Amino acid sequence: MSKNTQVETAPKSQATNKDKTPTGKIKTIKTAEARRKEREENYRNFRINALRRRCDRMGYNKEETEEYVKKLIEQLNAPKEYSILILFKDGDGAAFFKEALNNAKLKYKFHSDSHFFIEGNQSVLAKIREIAPTSAKIYPYAKKMESVLPKKEYTGIKKLSNNSKDKALAAKVARKEKNIRIHRNKKTGEIEHRNMSERPNRHSNPTKKYTKKIVLKTLAKAKKRKPSIVVHMNTKKASKGSKTLKKAA
Repeated sequence: MSKNTQVETAPKSQATNKDKTPTGKIKTIKTAEARRKEREENYRNFRINALRRRCDRMGYNKEETEEYVKKLIEQLNAPKEYSILILFKDGDGAAFFKEALNNAKLKYKFHSDSHFFIEGNQSVLAKIREIAPTSAKIYPYAKKMESVLPKKEYTGIKKLSNNSKDKALAAKVARKEKNIRIHRNKKTGEIEHRNMSERPNRHSNPTKKYTKKIVLKTLAKAKKRKPSIVVHMNTKKASKGSKTLKKAA
């Protein structure tokens, strides 16, 4: 084992310079803003690439594709529309918020003592966050934008049905008779056959009855189905000898 236990340190009576910067992740406003812009840019690229792939599948040429891409970029740059829900725990906060909305000249669709429902864009949402009390909870739901691609109408011919009222009534009567027949067979311990592989010929008698076939798929069901065997133990006869204890020799 090495006996060298000396450690190189600073000379005596000299303070060591320690790095006091924290080693954990530091979140600042600049880093949060940079991450937000990066997410927005990734989302824009995802939407544009998806639109180009869809135009390629639908058979549009490059010029038409670029026109639709420009429309999509304009749609992404436009301010979003929101359906904003504001919740309150007490009625005092709702009353105060109502006065603040009237002073800010913002309209609401409907309200109660516990919630408000407002529709507006990003500026309206920012104003609501500014005037709302700290106890209020704000839930903005972005409205879905319309597709930039034109909607194609269905030009296919609807297939005519071969069904009629007489045929539907006959099928209903046949189903009812079949259900009655199955119910009677269940009472007598027999059911109609439903297996396609063992279905009788259609030229044979359709009212023929078949015995019920029980299929045990698991071991537990087989054990439950198997009749139990009761084993009677012979009663032990009491000995007729003396009950006195024998002394040890």
